[in-house]
Amino acid sequence: MKNKLIHHLTIVGVGLIGGSVAKALRSENAVGHVTGFGRRESTLQRAQALGVIDSWSLDLDVAVERAEVVILTSPVNSIASIFHELKPCLGDTTIVTDAGSVKASIVDAAVRDLGDKIVNFVPGHPIAGKEKSGVDAASESLFHGHQTILTPMANTAAEAISAVKKMWETIGAEVVFMEPSVHDELLALTSHLPHALAFSLVDLLSRQKNSKDCFDLSAGGFYDITRVASGDPVMWRDIFLSNKQAILQRLTEYSSAINDLAGLIDRSDSSALEELFKNANRARKRIKDRRS
Repeated sequence: MKNKLIHHLTIVGVGLIGGSVAKALRSENAVGHVTGFGRRESTLQRAQALGVIDSWSLDLDVAVERAEVVILTSPVNSIASIFHELKPCLGDTTIVTDAGSVKASIVDAAVRDLGDKIVNFVPGHPIAGKEKSGVDAASESLFHGHQTILTPMANTAAEAISAVKKMWETIGAEVVFMEPSVHDELLALTSHLPHALAFSLVDLLSRQKNSKDCFDLSAGGFYDITRVASGDPVMWRDIFLSNKQAILQRLTEYSSAINDLAGLIDRSDSSALEELFKNANRARKRIKDRRS
């Protein structure tokens, strides 16, 4: 136990992300005891049966009392609402971090509700996921080669930042730093907008009179672009409402781009259409090359 990076970790919300953090730390022999907290006893029992956590409690104070690090991996709205309840449970040196997909609203809630414990809060967001959710989908390799964004505040303790950075790097993530507002603007474009398009496209097809034929005739392209519509509806509802302004701005920009595309098609502007597709093709290749 002396050489463990984290002797006692508490996970609030033991699903895909929280479970994957625990499994990844275990695979690196970097964690001692893992305690789970949640609202559903059956979920916590399942996580323990899978060996993801060692113990669990439905009482937050009990779950956190021995923790060196607490990671909040529940849906965005749940994270923002738990700080008031969490504050009296924390020791003076207990480090708190999160994995929420929206940062500004979570930081605002933490500043409001954590009081003097705010210095040990390190907001974070691992840019990793799967189509499937829940602890059964947890994977020790989920974060390998992916970025984790940390958005600490000016008064965040250097020791807390260092500890959280080390935790993510230990399980294979590349850590980058940015302001919460910048994070939300970028993720609205690179993550939230694609999910909005996938959900709306599948919903559109499902409402067609010939929807069965539409889905029967769908091929690889349709499945590639709509894969993320398999995501947890409650989680994505919370993300969209928590990052509303940034997402609305990106939807407006995309609507304008679609109108421009429709104009090119309407005018039969073959050269402009081809150039648009070539530009997108080149950009997509650059992205693929960077990730390979």
